[in-house]
Amino acid sequence: MIVRPFAAGVEVLAPAKLNMFLEILGRRRDGYHELETLMVTIDLVDVLTFHDDPSGVVSLECNDMSTPRGSENLVVRAAERLRAWARSEGEDRPLGAAITLDKRIPARAGLGGGSSDAAATLAGLDRLWDLGTPAERLDALAGELGSDVPFFGRNAKAAICRGRGEVVEPLADPLPLILVLIEPPLGVSTESVYRHVSIPDKPRSVEPVRAALLGGDVVELGRLMFNRLQEVAESLVPDLVPIRRALADLESSLDGRLMSGSGSTYFGLCRDGQAAEDAARRLGELGLGRVRVVAGGVN
Repeated sequence: MIVRPFAAGVEVLAPAKLNMFLEILGRRRDGYHELETLMVTIDLVDVLTFHDDPSGVVSLECNDMSTPRGSENLVVRAAERLRAWARSEGEDRPLGAAITLDKRIPARAGLGGGSSDAAATLAGLDRLWDLGTPAERLDALAGELGSDVPFFGRNAKAAICRGRGEVVEPLADPLPLILVLIEPPLGVSTESVYRHVSIPDKPRSVEPVRAALLGGDVVELGRLMFNRLQEVAESLVPDLVPIRRALADLESSLDGRLMSGSGSTYFGLCRDGQAAEDAARRLGELGLGRVRVVAGGVN
């Protein structure tokens, strides 16, 4: 996440994420699943701009007409949560904001766009309103908003997340990655995927994936990448299967391939920039969805 104050307000670049590893450890009493995941940010970003509104109104404008504008949107909910906390601490200013969201991260794609936007809103409005909110309070607010929001709030290039996602362990200096994404023109219901997932008797450990990422071993990282949700998503949405097969056919250009989160985006781990461009060209010819090359492990 990049926060850029300017004369009339604040601009925040909110990155997408990819899950290089995702395992389900069990079910929790609160209805969520206990998980262990390793996520990296990528240089695909939404852009949020915040201007002060002295009237005290929080409003949202977005270039994506399918994006809700009211309190069902995580951006608005994040603004309302931060403002409520500030008022509980004695802040008596109106605290309004005109928010513009340039939506570039596709929705329902396993890329965390909504969660990243929420974390960006907490950071952007804390700066705009000059609140000086303690980091631990921002973390708590992020956890209240959603499972992936704390990861983006920590502004880490990569992290291991546990619990329902709110326990974040940033990883220092991860291996920079070159990846090719396929974003199919369909979404996957996160709720449905988690409802149908089975808890493994012997869950896989994230530790070998951590070691490969931090040790700079791209080949080993590609071999170890894993997502417990992928098989479930493909069973619910069979149109995803040709994407997996198309990536498998690019073995000479890719060191690994995986679905991110609960889908529907797939990615390939590329050996170098030329391999990434070759893979993107070949995938683009298949018409399976939008194809792009991105960098991973970046802020």
